[in-house]
Amino acid sequence: MTPQPLDPRKSPWKRGDVCTLGFEKVGFVLSYTPEYLEIRWEGGIIEKLLAPEIEDILRVAHADSFAPGDPPKTNLELLRTIEALERIGNAAANRTFKNDGEKNEAGNLLARSFATDGCDWDKRNSSQLLALAIQPETTGVIFKFRERFHRLFCSRFRAERCTRCSGTGEFRTSWGVDGICYACGGTGVRKQP
Repeated sequence: MTPQPLDPRKSPWKRGDVCTLGFEKVGFVLSYTPEYLEIRWEGGIIEKLLAPEIEDILRVAHADSFAPGDPPKTNLELLRTIEALERIGNAAANRTFKNDGEKNEAGNLLARSFATDGCDWDKRNSSQLLALAIQPETTGVIFKFRERFHRLFCSRFRAERCTRCSGTGEFRTSWGVDGICYACGGTGVRKQP
């Protein structure tokens, strides 16, 4: 297989191509037509360049070539990952909470969804736990019921109590952050079961 040329006149732009502007800015191509080129620059800035400005853009890698890293991903897969993480970040930033208890519960769900040492149920349902933490209105009632039922009987989910806030705060010990109380933020002495 012969490598594709980087010159856009010989091989048209594609979503996921890596490009640069004078080697000062690097970004991914989001879309292309003969009239414009839409680029996502580092830092999340999206710019739409018109036909005359496109001549200044240099392609440095194709969408289907592999980006550096382990495990190897194509540039297009990397772009999709960046966009997905941005959507998650925006949803988390725009989430409003009724009270501190709801905020603490969302933090707990986020920790469980990304935990590598969580229980099997949490690992199988990590994407739904993430959705429940960030956008609870999109999560079904049945899953919400199953999650609460699981929390009651899961051996990994034990509520340890903080001595600083009169025993009302749950610790995040089961998911990798040891000894931080949700309610008071202190590191009280935990009671052993």
